Amino acid sequence: MKTCRNSFTLIELLVVMAVIAMLSAITLGAAGAIQNKAARSRAAAEIAAMSTALESYKTDNGIYPGIAGMASVSSVTPTAYTPSSTILFQGLSATTNWNAKPAGPVYMTFKKNQLNSTMSCYVQDPFGYAYGYCTNAADKGMNAGFYDLWSTAGKTTGGAANTNVWVNNWSSN
Repeated sequence: MKTCRNSFTLIELLVVMAVIAMLSAITLGAAGAIQNKAARSRAAAEIAAMSTALESYKTDNGIYPGIAGMASVSSVTPTAYTPSSTILFQGLSATTNWNAKPAGPVYMTFKKNQLNSTMSCYVQDPFGYAYGYCTNAADKGMNAGFYDLWSTAGKTTGGAANTNVWVNNWSSN
């Protein structure tokens, strides 16, 4: 006696759901890695653009923008970079706020999404942290005699394992 089957069995439904779950996990895992790679690429492009602007600033003024006591490469907490990133913004944009009128020559125009203006306006990387910037001659840094410019790439603690993944102007990361 034959019966006509008009529905799926419970096992068939569970197998389909398991396949969908595995495909979702693979897709979401890859999406995170792709977003990280995109953010690193954007940070590298922004560092290159700011480096060009810093060289133009130095050509006109004889020095890079900076103050004594700026954060150095050895300062590993992103909050330590906020004052130096503020100086970087003010030096390159000739203003203290993203929508204020410049008070001098503009070496780089920043988009609003490149800045954090919660307290003092500073340049932030695609990961949401301030860019590190240092011109201290006393701290040899990585580019002795020039300046160091870096993004922590979302790593908020120090150590060789984390500093090796920074996006910076002294290596090809």
